[in-house]
Order: sequence, then structure tokens, then C-alpha cells
Amino acid sequence: MRAKASAIVAGVAILLSGFGYADSHGSPLESLEWERRVLLLFADQPADPWAYRQRLEILQDRCDFNNRDLILLEVYGTDAPARATGLWLDGSVMEEVSLQTFENAALRAFFGVESGYSLLLVGKDGGEKRRELLPVSVHKIYAQIDGMPMRQREMRDDNCAEQTQGS
Repeated sequence: MRAKASAIVAGVAILLSGFGYADSHGSPLESLEWERRVLLLFADQPADPWAYRQRLEILQDRCDFNNRDLILLEVYGTDAPARATGLWLDGSVMEEVSLQTFENAALRAFFGVESGYSLLLVGKDGGEKRRELLPVSVHKIYAQIDGMPMRQREMRDDNCAEQTQGS
């Protein structure tokens, strides 16, 4: 089991090589474009009460989270590696995987978040879709995502609805 987890982390690290910097030509999230929507949760420390509350609400219903092709990147401070939670591009599950390739300082600089709490939604096109300075209901985030044209097409293959009906 430990070997499998190490192999997944190593594979993800290889996929992310070159990911952790923001240059003048692209976003540090460039490797995720057209594959995943990204929720960036910024806080000075993991014990931040707003970040803790927001994280719990976001990950409460993993089917709804995963069905929207989301990945959560938690960015605490500037020195620690970001934590990634969600399904990766190859379908492997990432549960709070800390990756050195996510450079917090580069993410903060690119998105203009110097310190404090912020939550950003980045669409599959790489564009910032929402910025919150206070915790927000995950239902509002999901409603915004569900209103996007690309998501409208994806909803035809909604696996959560099938699971609910089959129970």
C-alpha cells in the first residue's frame, strides 16, 4: 500500500515538473488547463478558521466535487508546499498530497494574494472565475460552475445522479 502511494506521488511529481513556477508566458496552473477546474484556498496557516471551515464544506460531498472535475490546492504561507486534494489527470486519487512542485510563492504572486484568506475558482480555460475574501457556500460555487457552458455539456454524463438513483 505504501509503495502504491509512493508511486502515485512520484508519478504526479513527474507530471507536474515545470508546473510550480509562473513565468511571463503562462499560469502556474497551465498543466491543468482543459482538464481540471481548480479551487485555490489561500491562508497564512492551515489552522486559519476560515480556511478550515471552507475546506470542510468543499470536501463534504466528494461525488459532487469530483463530478465537476475539481482539484483543491491549499496554499498556506509562502514556504510550505501546496496540498492537493482531488482526482488527478490520470484518475488517481490525491488526498492532501504535499507536492514541492507547487510553489506557494509563485501561486501567490501570479494570483496577487500576498497574505490572508482567499478562495479562487479557476476554470478549465485557465481563467479566474471567482475570488472570495470570506468563506462562501459551496453551493454558490457549484451553481456558478454548473452555469458554465462546458459544464452544461458535462452534466449529460452526471455520475452522481446515477449513484443516487441506483441506491
